[in-house]
Amino acid sequence: MRFTARLSIFISLLVFLTMILALMTSMLSVYFVGEEKMEKHWYALATTVDQALIYQSPSAYDRWLPVVMYATGVRHLTIKDEKDKTIYTHSSDNRPGFWEKFHTLSETDLELPQHPGYRLQILYVNPILSTLFSLPILLAIIAVIVFIGLIMFWWIHWLKQQFKGLLLLEERSQRILAGERDGAEISDEKEWPVNTSAAINRLLSELSNMSNERVRVDKLIRSFAAQDAQTGLNNRLFFDNQLATQLEEPNAHGVVMMIRLPELELMASEHGKDVIDDLLYTLVNMLSTFIMRHPAALLARYFDNDFSVMLPHRSLKEADAIAAQLVNAVDMLPVSSGIEKESLIHIGICLYHMGQTPEQIMDNAEQAARTAVLQGSNGWFIYDSQVTSAARGSVRWRTLLEQMLDKGGPDIYYKPAVTVKGELNHREMLLRIHDGSDELQPAEFMPLIQQFGLTERFDRLVLSKTLPLLDRWPNDTIAVSVTVDSLLKHSFQVWLRDNLLEKEKSYRKRIIFELAEADVCQYSDRLRPVIRLLHLLGCRLGIVQAGLTVVSTIYIKTMPIEVIKLHPGLVRNIDRRPENQLFVDSLISACEGTNVVVMAASVRTHLEWETLRSHGIGGGQGEFFASPVLIPTPKEKNSGKNRHY
Repeated sequence: MRFTARLSIFISLLVFLTMILALMTSMLSVYFVGEEKMEKHWYALATTVDQALIYQSPSAYDRWLPVVMYATGVRHLTIKDEKDKTIYTHSSDNRPGFWEKFHTLSETDLELPQHPGYRLQILYVNPILSTLFSLPILLAIIAVIVFIGLIMFWWIHWLKQQFKGLLLLEERSQRILAGERDGAEISDEKEWPVNTSAAINRLLSELSNMSNERVRVDKLIRSFAAQDAQTGLNNRLFFDNQLATQLEEPNAHGVVMMIRLPELELMASEHGKDVIDDLLYTLVNMLSTFIMRHPAALLARYFDNDFSVMLPHRSLKEADAIAAQLVNAVDMLPVSSGIEKESLIHIGICLYHMGQTPEQIMDNAEQAARTAVLQGSNGWFIYDSQVTSAARGSVRWRTLLEQMLDKGGPDIYYKPAVTVKGELNHREMLLRIHDGSDELQPAEFMPLIQQFGLTERFDRLVLSKTLPLLDRWPNDTIAVSVTVDSLLKHSFQVWLRDNLLEKEKSYRKRIIFELAEADVCQYSDRLRPVIRLLHLLGCRLGIVQAGLTVVSTIYIKTMPIEVIKLHPGLVRNIDRRPENQLFVDSLISACEGTNVVVMAASVRTHLEWETLRSHGIGGGQGEFFASPVLIPTPKEKNSGKNRHY
């Protein structure tokens, strides 16, 4: 409750109690004083009647006693002797007026001193009670109470106006405590106390500067670990790391391209550094534009003049088409006179598959690039490594995916995510599809699902199969990945909202929707309404593939995130990679002051896990803990006695 409300209620209660106390004491004082006077009044009447009995007979009372009764307000008078025999009685015949109908009648019994055993009984209009409880007095009291109420209402309104600045300061403080710091740095002119408001403004400004500085440092750390300083592309260390991670995946295959440019440093001495810098910028921009067209592709600056491209799950035919497009694009580039466009780009292409080493693959790609340079003009060369391409064409992919969707969606596996104490944190849902005897990973088929525009249909099937699993594990939380393409569609939002509202809130609290870090940062403004809806419904939000791209960590403070999972490439051999350890320290530091838990994905060795734990990781998952398990069919029993995670 606000301070002004408490103060108003307290003062109003004091005024009300004071008014009641004053009214009650006044009424009691009037009543007791009036009763004392009435006793003296009736004692005088009894004395008069007692004296009259000595000298007059009761029949003589009719001449003077009715007059006395009318004057004193007696309605009925009776005199009885010692034998309780009535010797005289009289009732007033006066008709009461309108206000007299509301008078209160009282009765008293008095003894006559000079006639022992004789009693005088009278029924009279009690002037005290009739006055206190009469309608005019009641109306007057009500009028006074209404007047006091109006004064109190005006006074409370005046009090609120005086404390309006304090209310504004309290509202801003509540927004800050709720995490809504956007717009809270600027105070209202009416805020009060002024010094407190100014102090909060200064602290918020310094905190904002510190947050911006931390974000900048975090981004620099990411850049140090994964980015080339001159071009902004990924560096060789990051590329080798991702290639090694890719080769460890089951059925891994794809294409690596080595793009070799001329010796730019030698050209700079001839044409000038500014001209060569512009040429490098143009070539890098062209390469980035082409590679962005292919999902999951990775472009990096491998050496000074060599750029490497990894195309997971792609065929030589696709790589050949990309190389041809690059060569044609170079011919169309506007370059300075004197620079030979015919010898600007040479491309070496080689296939890779699971079981090879990154060094072997890059040696093959470099040998192919060297052969392309020896050919002279712009062109490419494919290294003949006798590796059979396992890639599928577009027609085969579309047929496979359509059949998978028609049959009810992908197969669902789960992998436990555990805390550093070994307790189950949640179960992550993993997706697999089969092409004959081949089991395909999401990294292989998800880019094609996005390319063919099947994301919404795919995500609906996945959620329809995974959300009922909460009934199978009534005490556990599940984590399921959702694509940004689906979440940004209004039809999918309505469908998801309606399905979640059919469940109890305790049910919805056990759902973690996982989104890729790069997508969250790229579409943050468009995702905020959807994330706010899911948060209000009770669902939780998780971030996966953290560290795959160089992005700002400001989203940690602005979104209701509970779990962040490191990309497998950062976890792999982290005990031998200090730059990845530095990144983990930076991410955990960015999560300080929040409820975000940083977890590691794809932990495979004890050394990796111990290194992560020493750096403050909150949990992990991977082959080190448990292998993915196919979701049991409904016919199978999931006994708690046999439960591992």
